[in-house]
Amino acid sequence: METRPGRVRLSTFFFTVRMILSPPFLPARTSQSEAAWLDAAMAQPTSRLSNTNAPEGSFPLSLRLAWHNGIHIQAPQAAGAYLPVRAVADGTVVFVHPPTVPNNDVNHALNYNPFNGGTPSPAWTSDGFVVIEHKGEIGAAGAVATEFVYYSACMHLGSLANHARTRQPLKAGDVVFRKEALGTPGQIYGHDGQVHFEICCDEANLEKLTTRQRNWADPLAPQPPTANGRTDAVFGSLYIYVPAGTPTRSSQPTSHLRSAVHTGGAASAATDFFLPDTLRAAQWVQITYEHGSAILASYDKLGAPIGQPRNDSRYDYITVATMRPGASQSFEYDLSAVANDRHGTLDAATQAMSSPSGWYELLRFGRNLGPDALPANAAHWRKVVTPEGGLWVDLNAPGTFKFSDADFLAITGWNCFDDDPTPTDQRCDSLRMKTLIRDPDRTNDRRMERAQLARRLGEPEVRNKLRRAICKFPSEWDQKDVEKRYGWLETEDFKSTDDDATGAQKWERFVRHAKAVTFLELPEAFLKADWRFHPREFVGHMRKCGWLSRSEMEKIYKSHDLRNNNPARFDAIRKYQISLNSMTRKYLLNTSKRLPHILGQGAEESSFLTAMQEDSMTGSAVNGEVHGQVGGKDPQSLRNELDFGHWWGFSPNERVDWYGSKKFNSKGLLIASSYNWRMGNLGDPDAQKFRGRGFKQLTGRLNYVQYWVYRGWLARSSFDNQWWTDPQYVARNARGMTRTPGIVDNPEVIGTSIYNCMDAGGWYMTFQRPAVLRAMDGDMDYLAVGANELAQETTVSKAVTLAINGGEIAWDRRLKNTRSAKKIILDQ
Repeated sequence: METRPGRVRLSTFFFTVRMILSPPFLPARTSQSEAAWLDAAMAQPTSRLSNTNAPEGSFPLSLRLAWHNGIHIQAPQAAGAYLPVRAVADGTVVFVHPPTVPNNDVNHALNYNPFNGGTPSPAWTSDGFVVIEHKGEIGAAGAVATEFVYYSACMHLGSLANHARTRQPLKAGDVVFRKEALGTPGQIYGHDGQVHFEICCDEANLEKLTTRQRNWADPLAPQPPTANGRTDAVFGSLYIYVPAGTPTRSSQPTSHLRSAVHTGGAASAATDFFLPDTLRAAQWVQITYEHGSAILASYDKLGAPIGQPRNDSRYDYITVATMRPGASQSFEYDLSAVANDRHGTLDAATQAMSSPSGWYELLRFGRNLGPDALPANAAHWRKVVTPEGGLWVDLNAPGTFKFSDADFLAITGWNCFDDDPTPTDQRCDSLRMKTLIRDPDRTNDRRMERAQLARRLGEPEVRNKLRRAICKFPSEWDQKDVEKRYGWLETEDFKSTDDDATGAQKWERFVRHAKAVTFLELPEAFLKADWRFHPREFVGHMRKCGWLSRSEMEKIYKSHDLRNNNPARFDAIRKYQISLNSMTRKYLLNTSKRLPHILGQGAEESSFLTAMQEDSMTGSAVNGEVHGQVGGKDPQSLRNELDFGHWWGFSPNERVDWYGSKKFNSKGLLIASSYNWRMGNLGDPDAQKFRGRGFKQLTGRLNYVQYWVYRGWLARSSFDNQWWTDPQYVARNARGMTRTPGIVDNPEVIGTSIYNCMDAGGWYMTFQRPAVLRAMDGDMDYLAVGANELAQETTVSKAVTLAINGGEIAWDRRLKNTRSAKKIILDQ
């Protein structure tokens, strides 16, 4: 096998698991939406092909209806210079080819001009090439992470960057991090500042990513689903299939339990027989939670929109008694209130088989993905646009099925194409692909001809359909059999309008050029990754995931102070990574604005996940005060309470003065006042019994009781509301109280259960502190630069700290940790 200088073949590589994703160019971002910014970062050239009217280098089809691996991108500029090409995710370089120095020799194979059919003219195409292998993590099934391997490839680089850390020329085997420079954009057929970019994976990893098993779905005759979508990965919008016969109401239902005599699914569209108050035609409902809103869009069974999307109003769902102040269309912020409301409408017997947590999951995911109780006949009434107008529809009725963007649904346009009968060449002969793009006019009897199909590629409707086509075809960069793969061009293009001699010369020039931009020693695994995605669509879609891998969390929580990089921190990340992701997913805390604050605040409160229970310092109280000493932590307070078999302090000989006293650190600074007779606590031993536990250090009997009610572990009827307003409570006389406080016998389960540690933190920030989400959403989703933005960032961080804690304690450290998270999570 021929080996050229500068090219390295590597068959086995080490790489870490990541899922944060960004585009290959990172232009400045201010007030742009996510979609607008991605479009600017990955904009295709403005020039169009004459025979297709599509942008040069489109996916998956380009010139002469040939398969095309990816898209051409016109590099954005800043200060008059093209931005560098950057790694879209962490990964390992598996192939590098340094670019050839440009020249004006018209006979050079890289000076090939496909747009000049006559005399050869210089039109340089850069041949710098970098391929990176990535391993992404998008969720977990229990304790097992859902991972998949994919490749990004960038061709036509004008120069290669040195490795960001070794400062040596980039080479195969180098580990690169997201956002690190790979090189500069080069030329494509003489057009400056352009690159080719692609995303691909093999069949096994396609199935891991999409669970599609490469199946093609007929868009004109979609089959209704028969089961819910995946649960290991759930992200982006929700999609709920609602069959004909699903119960409906014209006004807001008063009961949130399905009637046994009206369960839905009994209608027959074939006979046009429908029970009263039922849906007459099957449809899909999309629910998107973002920026405090809940947007519901409706589609028919073919995916065509029904009416206009509606923004859920809080007044549609929340009773006046439970309503919090806020904008009317802030349903996402009010999910907790709605969950409590629906659980609260049930009688005592049904509440025993229910929980606000279960109702929250139903509202959030369309189904209960968690461990907490939800009545089997729970109805999910939402106001939905239907062909008959706006109706209340039970989205949890029998026959409904629930999915998310993680399912790559055919109804949303995703489809697999692998029916090309000549899969070893670069010509598209896929009947399914041709059917997708052909002229919809049935009277056009020439609509399947190649020339007519090619002209359809520039149509906006067709271009939109092709964005979610996942296509199987060979790599255009493989030099092996290049004449064979493109042989159809010799007869169909080069010799079709010219004499044999002229056509032969054109074919020879093309072959020489094709060999100059292809490679013999590409890694076999990359060549087998022959399932290809539209790069812009893939990047945009996967950025919705919001799942942090262990290595990403380690990078965020890796302190620049080497003294703090103790093994316990990374052991804690391994222990809590999946449960933290599940918590941020459940409570909608994994957005680009919210997640850095969650991690920054949590770093302070849980000491970077290493402290899931509040420790104490040794010493006895003097005049109600305990002054800690350097190194004076009580070792018993650090022990896992599973070791005791009960909460620490249950036995009188385990009790300490710290929690019930005024607490000072070793420098004499006040940490906190006594926990007794605060936060719903009674006198000793409540202060120790309800010490801080979990990711957000849940503290106080009141918070524990309310979390127990939320999980369905404690009946609200078992205690009196606001027992802390009892005059005898105020007098600190527990025996004289007439109001009954809530009873929690096993508070230690917050700290000893990995799930509870994280879930209690998510609950506290959304149910107990509803201002937290609004405060986080006031932040920028890009790194602050300049005095004004830094001041705004500080103001937001203080507001988040205040919303969580009721004060600005340690706000400076929280801000520092939040900024550290932003540097990893955000794009700039």
